[in-house]
This record gives sequence, C-alpha cells and structure tokens, in this order.
Amino acid sequence: MKKITNYIHNKAARFVYRAHATLSNQRGDFYISDAVKIIIAVVLGALLLAALTAIFNGTVIPKITQAINDLFS
Repeated sequence: MKKITNYIHNKAARFVYRAHATLSNQRGDFYISDAVKIIIAVVLGALLLAALTAIFNGTVIPKITQAINDLFS
C-alpha cells in the first residue's frame, strides 16, 4: 500500500512541478504577440474590404450601369 501511496505522491509532485514550469515559461511570449498582430491584420483587412464593397456597390456600380444604359438606349 505504501508503494501505491508513494507512486501517487510522486506523480502529483511531478504534475505540480511541470505545471509550474509551464506557467512560468516566457518563451511563448513572441508567439502570442505575433498571433495578436495577425488577428489585428485580419480584422483591419475585413473592415477595409467591407468599406470598399460598400463604396463600389453604392457609388461606382450604379454610375457605370447608368452610363451603359445611356449608351445603348
């Protein structure tokens, strides 16, 4: 029974040590900042695409359609 208790205690101690080492690790800091930059770029790209779509659908395409209709009618 003592062997099982020691085994469980050692497993728990190793788990706590590994968790502490993982949480105190600073090596992943650059990956997080790069991920944030990528997310910001995607969001800004989507906003720019939405703005350009709104401009083209609201202003440019109706004027082109009107000009084409004026030419052929």
